[in-house]
Amino acid sequence: VAILFSAASAAPITKLGRTKLAPKAVKKGLGLDLCPLCVQFTSQSISELLNIILNAGVVGGCAELCGMHPQKLEQEACNLICDIVGIDAFIHLIEKGDLDPIYFCELTTLCPVHDCEGQCVKITDAAVAPQSGPPGTTFKIGVAMQA
Repeated sequence: VAILFSAASAAPITKLGRTKLAPKAVKKGLGLDLCPLCVQFTSQSISELLNIILNAGVVGGCAELCGMHPQKLEQEACNLICDIVGIDAFIHLIEKGDLDPIYFCELTTLCPVHDCEGQCVKITDAAVAPQSGPPGTTFKIGVAMQA
């Protein structure tokens, strides 16, 4: 099976590796699903926190970092997420910059990673043409896969 996509892009295509930085944050049986909170907070506040870290430097702890956020509700969400994953892992993830909110929350383990189990599709080949181009370039993406 082969699929061909065409897309216009204003940004270069990059590869991201998946590396979990934080230990398992939410223990089974607690009944707390912090994934939606994490995604909403991250989508609204990640750039704000990155600016705080870049301008103020590495701070002492979660309360100090999150207390610099201008919005009270975001301070609380920030503090909760940061306390769960730890200040070092939290800062390291934020410094990665330009992360997708869901991917960020998967890395913190607050959101589950739904990797394929059972009958999965295997990508056997992929190609992009041209390999780079200025904004507005149409990229043709070809993918060959085996079910």
